[in-house]
Amino acid sequence: MVIRTTEVVEALRIISEQNGLQATASQSLKGGLITGGVASFSALLLGPAGLAIGGTLGGILATYLTKDKFVPVGQIIMEMEERDKHELYRAVQNFVTSLDAADAMQLVALVQGNDILKRNV
Repeated sequence: MVIRTTEVVEALRIISEQNGLQATASQSLKGGLITGGVASFSALLLGPAGLAIGGTLGGILATYLTKDKFVPVGQIIMEMEERDKHELYRAVQNFVTSLDAADAMQLVALVQGNDILKRNV
């Protein structure tokens, strides 16, 4: 793809400067590790059924341990100052306007060649 990365990097920079994003990232990783750890341990004890049971219990435990410690990125964006929202909007708009037909064709080919992406799109 002929996508200029500067627009993407600029949008990510604007988002990453917001308060709460570091907590969101670290708490999300913590929750994932807790869930994965409990699921793996349960799978060792119970086999394939342990994955389902452990994943469920691990998810509940992770939810309890990370409750009220972070917010979704969408909420962080909604709570940004208007000036920062406008700056983010311009960065995303610059990225979208830099796309051309070749980018779209390559993206379609990528999606068509990947079963997971094809199911989710």
